[in-house]
Amino acid sequence: MTGDAKVETNDGTIIEGDIRTAFFSGKGLKSFRIKDAETGDVTRFKAEEVKSLRIKMDGWGKLATYAEQTSSLQKMATADFDEAVDREYIYYHTVKWPGKKDKFMLSQLLNPGFDSKIKVYDYPGKKTASAGIGGMTVVGGNAKKYVVAIDGETYMVEKGKYKKEDFDMLFSDCDKLNSLDKSDKEWDEMALHVFINDTECE
Repeated sequence: MTGDAKVETNDGTIIEGDIRTAFFSGKGLKSFRIKDAETGDVTRFKAEEVKSLRIKMDGWGKLATYAEQTSSLQKMATADFDEAVDREYIYYHTVKWPGKKDKFMLSQLLNPGFDSKIKVYDYPGKKTASAGIGGMTVVGGNAKKYVVAIDGETYMVEKGKYKKEDFDMLFSDCDKLNSLDKSDKEWDEMALHVFINDTECE
């Protein structure tokens, strides 16, 4: 696996180069090796050593990512369509796994472009299918769980609890979303809810 990549470590070091190998577990990207474009050195990083990873996609990859994204985070707001298709990169962030004190995973950010309040991350172990681009896992399939980060804290959001519990936990400060009928608080509308919360709620 190769591709233009940019890594930021926890101490602020930035390395740009090509991803050589990557190891995925059931909950995300656990480790990878990158060849530094300047020095030629190959370094292996574990998820807990990395703050973020950005990988460039080709034209096919951009379209495939958008198609897969809408299959799990359905009915994405029309206003965000151009941003999603024009996106050049896949983003991975290291997040603390909910309920695990010292467990960290590099997980794919699903809502770049409307993630200033709530960051939604892929939960690879809870979907029926996925697609690969250049060896990197891209979100897809019938997702039943996501990991979300709000103000640095992480939570598990589940399909079975979304309407009853998780919706209120995520959007309690957004009057526009709180005024929705219960029938409009569907799991399949989560991307739209996150988008509205990011763009139309204080």
